[in-house]
Amino acid sequence: MLLPIAIFCTLMIGYLSLADISSLPKLKVEYEDKFYHLAAYFLLNTIWLIALKPFTSRGFKSNILISLGILTFGIVIEIFQELLTDIRVFDYYDILSNSIGIILSYLCFQFFGKRIFENINSK
Repeated sequence: MLLPIAIFCTLMIGYLSLADISSLPKLKVEYEDKFYHLAAYFLLNTIWLIALKPFTSRGFKSNILISLGILTFGIVIEIFQELLTDIRVFDYYDILSNSIGIILSYLCFQFFGKRIFENINSK
């Protein structure tokens, strides 16, 4: 059920990461783009963790692999920004922001995920 949403979110983040987004509204806060990276990768990782939960048998190991896959996606997108566009550049701080979002997502999922799925299954 959530798999199409996870795929759509992945495609949207990929597109927005490579497109010219200078015309989008700004928050006018310091390090705004890093906040967007953190939030986007938190959401992306969380959606993939939830979407793939029914298909994974090894919770901890599977969740680590999913999160590493999302991190790899973020790094590849940064490389593509440098190689494929004239308007976007590779940025180590974007990767750091992505990583923080993924780690926070992973930790929240580990902490709350079991409780959420237990409540869903008990109803």
